[in-house]
Amino acid sequence: MKTLVNRLFIISTFLLTSVQSYANFIDISEQQINQYLATKLTEKFRMQDQIGIPGLFQLNYHLHNLTTQIGRTDANKVSLSGIIDGVLLLKGKSYDAQLNLNIDTTPYYDTKTGKLYLKDIRLLNYSASPEKYQDKLQAFLPLLVDGLSKMLNNTPIYTLDENKTQEALLKKFGKAIVIEQGKLSLQTALF
Repeated sequence: MKTLVNRLFIISTFLLTSVQSYANFIDISEQQINQYLATKLTEKFRMQDQIGIPGLFQLNYHLHNLTTQIGRTDANKVSLSGIIDGVLLLKGKSYDAQLNLNIDTTPYYDTKTGKLYLKDIRLLNYSASPEKYQDKLQAFLPLLVDGLSKMLNNTPIYTLDENKTQEALLKKFGKAIVIEQGKLSLQTALF
């Protein structure tokens, strides 16, 4: 009888440990987020727009090639870079230009919906090509960053898939997000 109790204890401990390690966290890599940004984000959000005052100054732009770097430049941040191809309309003239933006953000996990967002957008640096338009394009940066901020605040960069057992468990019991170099870990308070 004592042997049976010991065996049951060992088996239940093993099962509990297995379930705990299986459902305790999920890692979401830079590659997964970058793939999501390249495919799903463009389905949910229009990546082309125009800003400015028509007839006076205006920028028609297309945002693309969004990529992340997780925990590499700052341990608590996700860096995001992207390219903006645009046509600057100024004083009746048209100028083709390109902006390379680098921003950092803070990841946020919505426990109710199982969605991961990037919040608190901060412009780190930018460069314009051709360089001679850098000063002219600088006036549009606050509007561009504000638009990008609104998009990222309201559009998830990753959504847990309830059809996958591990992600369904995390959605139900997920509590915290941990930033590690190259990945985000969603953790539960299950155990």
